[in-house]
Amino acid sequence: MRTRAEVEELFRRLYRDLGNDPAHLIQVKPMDGGWENALSYEVTRSDRRRTRVYRRDLDDGNEEAIKTALRSFA
Repeated sequence: MRTRAEVEELFRRLYRDLGNDPAHLIQVKPMDGGWENALSYEVTRSDRRRTRVYRRDLDDGNEEAIKTALRSFA
């Protein structure tokens, strides 16, 4: 099980690893479930662009897939 703090910290750390300011990530929202069991997480940046990170990538420890999602704000 993941807590909100764990999910948000992971996304902020990976966003920082990409050379970006994690303060620009203004919201992480679980989709199709709660923090512990969401199928995905919608991440919103300060410019209101959004991306989706899938739980399977968190479960698999697939940080590269998460980074790819964090590069692709639409």
